[in-house]
Order: sequence, then C-alpha cells, then structure tokens
Amino acid sequence: MPKATCRCGHKLDVPAGGPDRIVCPKCSARIRVRRGGPGADGFIRFACPCGRRLKVKVEADGHPHAGKCPECGRVVPVPSSSSSASLPTSHPEAATAEMDAADVTMLEEWARVHLAKAAAMTSPAVKAEAGLRVCPRCGRPVHLGAVACRECGTHVPKR
Repeated sequence: MPKATCRCGHKLDVPAGGPDRIVCPKCSARIRVRRGGPGADGFIRFACPCGRRLKVKVEADGHPHAGKCPECGRVVPVPSSSSSASLPTSHPEAATAEMDAADVTMLEEWARVHLAKAAAMTSPAVKAEAGLRVCPRCGRPVHLGAVACRECGTHVPKR
C-alpha cells in the first residue's frame, strides 16, 4: 500500500484505488493524493532549505534545473532522485546530529538553574503583606490593584 506524509508529519496509508483526497487522522487536514509518481503531472515538488515546499515545472528535457523560493528568495537546485530520498534538515523526521560534550554540559547547567527557579516559585520566599499579592510566575509581590507583574509581565488574576 502506498504511503504519504501529511504536513503535520503523520504517515498515512493511501488506498491504491481510493479517492483523490484523504483526511489526516491526526490534524484533520485534507491531503490531495497524486498518482503516477513524481513529475507525472508536469511538476516536481521538493523542499527549500528554509522549509517551504516548492513546485517546479518540468523542463522540455524532462528535468527541471532550479526553482526560486518565494519565502527566502534563493534559487534552489532540484534535488536528484538519489538525494530526494534523504529528508531536508528542516523536515521534522530528518536525522539530527548528536550533541557534543560541551552542549550536553551547557544543557545540564541550564536545566539545573531553571529547575531551581521552578522550585523557588512553588514555595515563594516572599511573604504576602497587606495590600500585596504574589505573582504566580516569578513569586514577586504585586499590588492588589495591578493586573500584571512588573518583573515578568505575567497577568495576575484578582482573587
């Protein structure tokens, strides 16, 4: 059974003799099914490095040479059939590079600092005084008449 991929990244099974449009069960988008393989309708579709999908008309020699992306403006060469099997780096299912030791250390430090901040927010050190409330996000005192925290800008509901 042929497969298709929705814009949301969900893999879909396409019935061989089914309708021209199918509905993605994940995001409910309607997807047009093109039969006959790439270039059968006179166009080749591929992704620009910026993530935009391009549709380029097939030249008289049977192969398009390049397409101009309307999003970023760069001229993108049409990938050959061997490189079209690999996904562009902007694709959600493309393989990503492993993090090196410096990146892992930086990520762990960031997580440690932010988890400490989150723990401090759950048990605010600031005591509520008369005429003040506590911001639910940063734990700072907020005046009773205020609608937003001065420190973080969070909307503070009146209780």
